[in-house]
Amino acid sequence: MSAAVCFMISASVELTREFCEQLDGLVGPQLTLLASDICEQYNVNRRISGPEKEPQFKFIYFNHMNLAEKSTIHMRKTASVSLTSVHPDLMKILGDINCDFARVDEDEEIIVKAMTDYWVVGKKSDQRELYVILNQKNANLIEVNEEVKRLCATQFNNIFFLD
Repeated sequence: MSAAVCFMISASVELTREFCEQLDGLVGPQLTLLASDICEQYNVNRRISGPEKEPQFKFIYFNHMNLAEKSTIHMRKTASVSLTSVHPDLMKILGDINCDFARVDEDEEIIVKAMTDYWVVGKKSDQRELYVILNQKNANLIEVNEEVKRLCATQFNNIFFLD
């Protein structure tokens, strides 16, 4: 069940084989039950949510005024590396849109259909930027725009964006 438990034991306690056996006898059965319950609950939740699949959209939000950010694109951040869950071609499109936004001071919106049939949307409004990658291959421009509006309403309902 791949469960790991960490115990903090005082440095004054001598770690002998007997001590470890007593600890295992005391907490081992309860930990086995707990790990089993967690595994069972995980499997139930996985069945309810359906098979693992890529979400309909991923986004990056950045506010230049207060440096707030929100992202579903970055899987893991470490001190030296930020790993992304997005294809490099799509990241290049995001960078190109960001460069376009940097050239002008007005609010604007850019929608791009990538060669991989993904849609990439950039919105800039009052020093706030939102970049969205949609996985809707058969969608048209109107459907993409509506999906981005829904995202803004659910994730950014208190933030003003272009309509």
